[in-house]
Amino acid sequence: MAERTPEGWGMVSKSSTPSVRHGMADGSVFFAHARDGMARAMPLLAPEPRVAEEQHCLATLLAIARCNPAEARALAATLLAEYGTLAAVLRAAEQQEGSIRTQPEAVRVLLVVVRESAFRWQRARLGQGNILRQRPALNAYLLALLAREKTEQMRVLFLDAALRLMVDEVLGRGTVDHAPVYPREIVRRALALGARSFVLVHNHPSGDATPSTEDLYMTQQIIAAAQIVGVQVADHLIVGKTQVLSMKEGGLL
Repeated sequence: MAERTPEGWGMVSKSSTPSVRHGMADGSVFFAHARDGMARAMPLLAPEPRVAEEQHCLATLLAIARCNPAEARALAATLLAEYGTLAAVLRAAEQQEGSIRTQPEAVRVLLVVVRESAFRWQRARLGQGNILRQRPALNAYLLALLAREKTEQMRVLFLDAALRLMVDEVLGRGTVDHAPVYPREIVRRALALGARSFVLVHNHPSGDATPSTEDLYMTQQIIAAAQIVGVQVADHLIVGKTQVLSMKEGGLL
């Protein structure tokens, strides 16, 4: 999958940010993606999917579960027509969305296992070296994981002293436009793991990876909390539909 993902990263220029409400009554703050007049991210457009190649791959998987190559090829074409890409088919199987729900359980289970196996393989690759020097692979992993999510979630990639991935965890789930996040919980988890730094990651279900004023504020709150205990925030990545934006690369971190 990594080879099909754009390798560049979006950039955002600084602009004035109006005052907004940031805090919540329970001490949490949230990420939101209202536009707030922020400069828009430069899009990273994904190439057209290799339909024939993906159809062949999906048909091969379906044949394992259905044991009828002709039916598997027909079903692969139907599913790709409905969902658009192989990645979307795999996600639909995991979420039980659309017509995939009408397929035999063996089909759905196999596709879910393939999806999870792909993520585990990608995470293993990212753990082999400095994650910040593996941007194409990291970009591919995050897009596959979050680009089609319908609600916002905050993930944290905890890193060791050599900037290798230790753990990728979800530390906040929300709605279509915000996710509550507790800086103290992120820092506490980093200390428990012995992490030296971490990368913040959250998605924008709208598909636009432009950071909002709330995104910028929350990032600074987490940086401040981490600095107290000597842990560094290495970057904050925002995942849109077809792009991953780096706040550090954009001069916003």
